[in-house]
Amino acid sequence: MARRQLTAEIFMTVIDMVAGHLRLKDADRWGPQIARLKFRSFVGEFPEVSEQQFVWAAERWIQSLPTGFTRFPTWRELMAPLYRCENGMANRSWGFRPDLPSILAPTEEQLQLLPQQRRSIAAAPDPHNAEAYVPFHVEWAPALPPAAAEAGPLTAEVWAEYLQWAQQEEAQLADA
Repeated sequence: MARRQLTAEIFMTVIDMVAGHLRLKDADRWGPQIARLKFRSFVGEFPEVSEQQFVWAAERWIQSLPTGFTRFPTWRELMAPLYRCENGMANRSWGFRPDLPSILAPTEEQLQLLPQQRRSIAAAPDPHNAEAYVPFHVEWAPALPPAAAEAGPLTAEVWAEYLQWAQQEEAQLADA
């Protein structure tokens, strides 16, 4: 089932709903020109989000708000109900949440728009040495045995079995 692409009209209606819930004064709300820029900004960061998903995520975000003063959310905060999260913020590269209602489940087209490689959105602890915090990633030789719920704890025996398996895999790769 194809999803309706997010339109500027629906975007502005939802943003007005959020602003109303936050009780923003009319003078603090976005004008038409700023709203168009914000719409382009959102679609640039989350191009796969449909109208239904956007409305649902915004409403879920509003429902989860604590009482008291709250500022206008960032796009990643607003989309947190829709995507897997890292530190409370939506991480597109981690994909959509698996427990979404079926009407909001992503289509194949939407999944193709997601980044192909998973990356963290968390900032490096030391911004001057950020490259040191980029994790090493390789597809052909995992550093640890695959996680499985039925596998139980990582014991010395399980680790020994994994090391034996890894050695066999390495030998097969060397022979190829």
